[in-house]
Order: sequence, then structure tokens, then C-alpha cells
Amino acid sequence: MSPWKTARRLVFAFALAGPAMAGPSLASAGETAFVTNQEDETVSIVDLDTMTVTKTIDMPGKPAGIAALRQGSRAFVSRPEAKSIGILDTKTETMIGEIEVGGGPLGIAVHPSGSPVYVADWYSHSLLIVDPQAGTVTDRFETGESPSGVAVFNDGDRLVTADRDSDQISIFEAGTGKVLARIKVGERPFGVTISPDQTRIYAVNVGSDDVTVVDAETYETIASVPVGSHPYAAAEANGRVFVTDQYAATLSVFDAASFEPIETIDIGEYPEGIEASGDGRFVYVANWFDNTLAKVDTDSLEIVETLDVGNGPRAFGQFIVDRPD
Repeated sequence: MSPWKTARRLVFAFALAGPAMAGPSLASAGETAFVTNQEDETVSIVDLDTMTVTKTIDMPGKPAGIAALRQGSRAFVSRPEAKSIGILDTKTETMIGEIEVGGGPLGIAVHPSGSPVYVADWYSHSLLIVDPQAGTVTDRFETGESPSGVAVFNDGDRLVTADRDSDQISIFEAGTGKVLARIKVGERPFGVTISPDQTRIYAVNVGSDDVTVVDAETYETIASVPVGSHPYAAAEANGRVFVTDQYAATLSVFDAASFEPIETIDIGEYPEGIEASGDGRFVYVANWFDNTLAKVDTDSLEIVETLDVGNGPRAFGQFIVDRPD
């Protein structure tokens, strides 16, 4: 799989309007999703309570990955064709800038403080460290080949990349880039997720149709869990792990404690990005070929609603933010 779809699958423009810091905890009036639509080069803004598209923002450059803090004021979007990242103000729901990074930006994450931004460069086999205020790449960490997913621990001390063509994940000390571990997983890991309690890492292996579960402290492999065909990304919620299976058009669900299978849900054609609501009650899935966002109840495992969004939704990363009161 290329960093963006081949054919149908397949300058920092101006200064940021204020800091990207997460700020103090705020009461939430609900949640909003920012869904990257690669084919029509837009971002759909979705009120997740009403499941309605409230606004659509132009985002040229084939947007794919997204990194947003739950209570932050910025969302960062990888744009592989433009070789840059776009910056959204999540309060005003506008694009406020872009940062040229070169290469093939795909997976993206942001430090819990709001800076720096971490961008997986598929072509240079490295993780770019981006200062969003200065609008520059300040450093790069050497990954394995073709890094895709990126995840940061809640304390901001460590981060993880899925190195697809090396069949491994890399764990770094965030401040220095020191490699803490290189861990062999399944074949061609793409998405990588850290469990809500920060004790486990889930590497989603598109080539071997399984999820490798890694202990976040010992870096030992705990389990290898079979899922559907060509899995892409995972989210844990309500004691369960939900995995998007691209070719199977399903959502595989397994128990987060026992790793036993629970259910397989027909979700939509070519599901990719997935994230859980803050309370874990729902997971939201972007279906690339169906052009939809699906809302799934994590208890009943039923699809609550399916919403039409833009053309080619990917939403690869963290795409949900809290709306403050």
C-alpha cells in the first residue's frame, strides 16, 4: 500500500493564529469529528451528537492523516501530494496555515502539550519533528522502512511508529529521539494505537491479518490476534478492541483482556480510520469507498447511524475533539 491511494485508491503560508497548546481541562458540550476526505480534498466537520456534517473545509494535497488533541485548538493534517501538513483551528473551523515538510507525509500525531507535531515520512524512512509555531522541521528520528502510523503516550515522554516495510514498531524517547526498542510484529504494520490505560501497544498488521499486542513497559509481545482481511487501524473502548478490516469491509472486535474474538461487524466498504468517543460508548469508523462515517455502539455492537461525508474519507489518526461549553 502506498502512502496515499494510487489511482482512485490509488512555505509555511502564514503565521499561526495563536499557540497550539492543549490548555486546561474544559467541560465538554459534545464531540466534533474532523474527517479527512482524500479524493475530493476536503475535511468534513461532523457533530457527533447529531451525526450531521456542519461544515466542509477545502484541504488540497490529498489529505490522509490527522492529529487533534481532545481539548486543543489545532488539528494537523498530512497532505501527501502537497508534501506538507495543513493546520486547522478547531474553534473557528478554518484552515489557518500549512507547513512544507517534503517527502511523503502520512501518519501524524501531536505532543499532548500541543507541540511538536510528529510526521511519518514514508519515503525518507524517518519521523519528522515539526515546530508548528516556527513552521519548520526541527529534527528527524530514524525509523524502519516506510513508517505509517504514529502514536504518542499521554505523558508525552515516548512515541511509537509502525514501520510497515520493516515489519516492526519503533519506540522513541520523545525529547531526544533515543530508540528505546525496535519490536518485530506481524507483516506490514500500518496503524499503531496505545491503549487508554497506556499499558499496551496495538500494531495492526495489514499483511498478516492480525494485531500484535505489545506490553508498553517491557516491550514484550503479549499476543497476536487474528482479525479480518487487510486490517488498517484499531481503537480500544469499553474493554474491547475494534479493528477496521479494509478488504473484508468489516470491524473485528476482540476482548482487550483475553484477546478472544467477540464479533465481526459488517461496517462498510474499505474501512480505515477509527477512533472512540471520550467516554468509550461509541467508536467512529471512516469507510473510504462508501464515503461514510459510521457510529458503532461499543456495548451492543450495533451500528447506530451512518453519515455521508466527503469523497474518500480516511481519518487516519486522532480526529475527534471536545466542544467546550
